[in-house]
Amino acid sequence: MGPITILIAGLGVLYLIAWFFQQKPLQAFLANCCWSKQRARDLGPVSPEAQQQELAQLYRILYAPKVSVEVLNTTVYSGDASGIRNISVIKRLTLDLPGAEPHSTYLALAMIGDPIDRDTWHEQLKRNPYSTAKPPRLWSEVGKYWLEKSQCTWIPHREGQGLRLQGDFAMSSSLSFPPASVSLRVYYRTPLTALLGDGAFVGGERGVAFTITQDDGIITLRDDPTPGLDRARHYLLSDQQQCSSYLQPMWRE
Repeated sequence: MGPITILIAGLGVLYLIAWFFQQKPLQAFLANCCWSKQRARDLGPVSPEAQQQELAQLYRILYAPKVSVEVLNTTVYSGDASGIRNISVIKRLTLDLPGAEPHSTYLALAMIGDPIDRDTWHEQLKRNPYSTAKPPRLWSEVGKYWLEKSQCTWIPHREGQGLRLQGDFAMSSSLSFPPASVSLRVYYRTPLTALLGDGAFVGGERGVAFTITQDDGIITLRDDPTPGLDRARHYLLSDQQQCSSYLQPMWRE
């Protein structure tokens, strides 16, 4: 085998490796699903359970909610020599719902976060004004603070189709600083995903859950236990018949 042949063979292998790793989820699904060319030789019947699982997987690829955040670097009073401490918080959270329309969508969500426990922090500083400890954080429900400032718009056509909920965390006597970490569970269903059953949502019976932290960014949880989210209040924004004002899109110029 000559050098040129070896070079061509090597480039071919590199191309196949690059193609394999660059496949998008939808491409990978279509290449391996029950009606794909790869599985066409198997003429055996496909069980209803397998068909439903593949439909659920396809719906998740097409309609999975997407989360993004905007982080803000700010300061909080501290007892050290400078008198202030720099902290990073989640200023804004955006939730995209591909394929969503206000009156044909089911959407419920629960959200918890770790804002600074202001009362405990003040008590610590009273006892020790020169404390260098980090401000204490308390995991609690923060969904209502986000919804208060949220706005619903259509996803820009260049980015897809559906609804976008975006909002800052509204400050109040109970929430003096935005959280640094957030966990979110989304129960989202379109008319197509409703064909899988009344209890079917994008991602399964428990919907899709996310956790957002400073160190790890945005992580989509699979079947991880989420006791805090399970106990949190679930806000029903649309039941495919009645739609709350939070899910009424505003036109953005």
